[in-house]
Formats: sequence, structure tokens, C-alpha cells
Amino acid sequence: MPRSAPQTTPEDLAAAIAGGEPVTVLDVRRNADWRIEGPGVGFVHAPADEAIDQTTALAARLTGPVTVVCERGLTARTVAAALREVGVDAGVLEQGMRGWIGTLQAYPVELGLPGVRVMQVQRPGRGCLSYVIAVGAEALVVDPAPDASFYLDLTVRLGARITQVFDTHIHADHLSGARALADLTGAALRLPAASLERGVAFADRIVPVADGEEIVAGPPAIRAVALPGHTTDMTGLLIGERALVAGDSLFADGIARPDLQRGDREGALGMARVLHSTLRERILGRPGDMTLLPCHTHPGVRPAAIAPTLDEVRAAVPELSLVDPERFAAMLTAEMPPRPGNYEAIIAVNSGAQGFDPDLEGGGNSCASR
Repeated sequence: MPRSAPQTTPEDLAAAIAGGEPVTVLDVRRNADWRIEGPGVGFVHAPADEAIDQTTALAARLTGPVTVVCERGLTARTVAAALREVGVDAGVLEQGMRGWIGTLQAYPVELGLPGVRVMQVQRPGRGCLSYVIAVGAEALVVDPAPDASFYLDLTVRLGARITQVFDTHIHADHLSGARALADLTGAALRLPAASLERGVAFADRIVPVADGEEIVAGPPAIRAVALPGHTTDMTGLLIGERALVAGDSLFADGIARPDLQRGDREGALGMARVLHSTLRERILGRPGDMTLLPCHTHPGVRPAAIAPTLDEVRAAVPELSLVDPERFAAMLTAEMPPRPGNYEAIIAVNSGAQGFDPDLEGGGNSCASR
């Protein structure tokens, strides 16, 4: 009788990886292009049928405790049980990659601003980053993931109450949790005024945010700053002139793609020129020691917040040195990855034209130009 395998929650696996524990992941899906990543993660791919047919040979390739991963945590049980029969310490990731895609981890961001606490919420399965910004007893949540309860629990631990929820733009590569979180907490639901111009079906619920508007009174004030280019409505937040939540405009090691709203060739080039102006005039002109808080990164577990200075980003992203907008636009659009799967349907959900469907999400994000 096969021995049943122990199960590990996605949250516990993420915590183990972040804590530096050596982890071996055996992925038994047929296609494993999108995978669990992080420091110390050993990765082995063997489709389930091959893993069961060649269990002994597979066991020789595995070291240490092994977490077997499939799409939803079902097929992995059979593989893990077979491995345990030949002496491998194998367990199963609960809910598989469908569980991993929703996992969230929170890390503090130190800005040195009295009375301000910032938590970066990372979604390692997709590379999405969101923020809880607590000023005194009130909290603003930026670009929340669909798991609204996580943000509520986090703010309770901070001793704050969520009063505003803000999406930096109408997202195309992941589902927004902004409406669900606003419903759960009674917070004001805020979108850039330019988002309403794109067409939002639930516009009557929105408190629009204009460029330059102070949405949290200071000191230190939190103020909106339009950052068009990735989309026409992309809007960031300046926190007391000390940090910039840049949304999907500039990342720690890359630049946003410009083709998800006006996706044809000429539309993408036009938006890339707009993005060039945004980067040079609205972001890079700020002090080099200002902290950049991006809203995307590469999928994977990290041990701390991603919060580089603008000087560090300049050094990491060579395209930022390009002065000519035409050359910048040509380079940015030359080798963009495929658009995210179901991106049009995701836009429809996030704009309220279509009902929420968690199965629309899959794989890592594709918001960067490379």
C-alpha cells in the first residue's frame, strides 16, 4: 500500500524559500515553462507519467526533501507516494500551481518618514507587487491582488484601518482585487481619472484621482503623479517626496511594455515615445536617492522588499540613458515578449465589463518590455 505523502501549503513553501532553506521542487506538469523560483530552489522537471514509469531513476536525481508540484495538487499525490516507496522524502504542494499563483508575502519598506509604515506585498507566483501604506491609523492599499483578506489581516496587524484602495491603472496582466477589498472594508475605491476615460463599467463607485492630487494629507503627503506610457491612465504615487510608487512604468531592472492598450505596431511606438517622456521628465529628474517602489518584478520568492534608489535603477537599465525618443521606442518594441494570455478578458474584468474569473490568470506576468 503506497504511503500517503505529507502536504505543504504554498505559504509555508514560500516562507521556507525566503528563509534560505534548501528546497527541491519536482514539477510533474507536462509544460513547466512557468515554475517556482527563488534562492536555494533546486528544480527538476519530469512529467507525471514518466515519473511514475521511471520512479527509481528519478529518485536518483533528487536530493533532500522534495516538494512535488502539479497544476492543482492532485496528480502530485500519486507521484509523491511512488517516490516515498523508494525512500525519497517527498511531499505535495497543496493546490499545486493554482495555489502558488495566489500566494502573498509582505515585507517592510524603510523610508525614514515619521508616522509612515509601508509594506510591500509580493506575489511570487506572478511577480506582482502591491503596497499597504499606513499613515497613522489609516491605510491606503495600492494595486491589491485578489485575496482581499490578506490585506485586511495585514492592516489589522499594523494597527490601521483601510480607508482607500487605489489601482494605478486598468491592469492587463493580472486580476485586480481593488473592488473586492473596497467591498470588504468599506474603503473608498479610487482609480486615475484617465481610467474612467478608457471606460469603466462601475464608474459610479469610483472616486477619481487627478494628476497632482493629494490623496493623503501630510505631512508627509501622498500625491498622485501621472506616468503615461505603459497605458494612458498609468498613475503613480509620491510618498512625501521620499519614494515613488511607480506602478507599471519603471521596474527595478526594466521598463514597462507599451503595447497592451494600443497594441498595433504604430500604437506601441506612439506609447513608447510617451513613456520615454514620462521616464525622463517625471521620474528620472527626481533625486537619485529617491526610493523606487515598482509594481512588478520577475516571478520568484525574495527574502526582502524590492526598493532600489533611482540611481540604482539607472545603473541597472541601460535603455534609460537613451536621449532620442525614436531610438528608445524602436529598442523598446524590438523584442517584446508575447502579450499576456487572456489580456483582453482581464482588462474587461478589471474595468467591470465582465465578471471575475480566477481561471483567467496563469503563469508569470508579462508587463515588462523584456
